[in-house]
Amino acid sequence: MNTTIKHMLRARGSPLRLASGLGLLCVAGFLTSPLAAFPILADITVNISAWFDAPPPPPRHEVVDQLCRPRPYYVWVNGYWDGSPGHYNWVGGHWELPPRPDDHWVAPRWEKDQDGHYHIINGEWRGGDRKG
Repeated sequence: MNTTIKHMLRARGSPLRLASGLGLLCVAGFLTSPLAAFPILADITVNISAWFDAPPPPPRHEVVDQLCRPRPYYVWVNGYWDGSPGHYNWVGGHWELPPRPDDHWVAPRWEKDQDGHYHIINGEWRGGDRKG
């Protein structure tokens, strides 16, 4: 068995066949459906940081219609100004289901740093029994 492997590796064109086979495996990996790759991509996070010299505009007034609440345990999450490179954009409020019944929403806010730039602090769900 050992001599067979050595003979195959010494055969003319073996490195080319090996490289071709590995190349086909790589291409097959790229052609995998996105649904099959989803569990791998689930842990990837991308942070895009934007800073501004001026604060965001005042929040827009939103009318909350309690009759539109999907279920009794949903809560209204107010809209806020988000930052995209070069400008602010309004994200409208919406009804959302808290992760846990005792959780409350802490709205996103803009803070000014030492250099005078404004950065957004993302909103999050916080619970009474958890630190945060």
